[in-house]
Amino acid sequence: MNKVPLILISIVFLLTSCKSINPDRITLDEVISSVEKQQLVIKENKELSNENIFGMKLNGVKPSSYELDGKLLSVYIYNSVEERKKGLEDFHGRTATMDIVSYNVYEVENVLIFYVYEHDMSMEVKFDDEIKEALSELRRK
Repeated sequence: MNKVPLILISIVFLLTSCKSINPDRITLDEVISSVEKQQLVIKENKELSNENIFGMKLNGVKPSSYELDGKLLSVYIYNSVEERKKGLEDFHGRTATMDIVSYNVYEVENVLIFYVYEHDMSMEVKFDDEIKEALSELRRK
């Protein structure tokens, strides 16, 4: 009788440990490498507050934060495209009634990126083409 709970626990453990993660998913290292191939210099930003709208968890994922020419670049890595889509929906839901600074959203596969450039939206966004090209490279991987 004492073996039944042990067997059930073992089965549950095996089933949860075998949860598949998309082997084709893009990693943070791949994102950083692709951005750097575009001659963009980014620095890790460890001081981003959880209070910052671009530093909060979206769909359970906390971003890795970087600075690109003094502007915030938040990178969210999800396990799937569906989770990434839910993350962006989460962002839109939380910010629907907020007046927030200017930013661009970039999406590729399981990656969600916010580039917070904080200037007049009628002006051209510096580095926009380079970021798009970096993500395009990831799409071709």
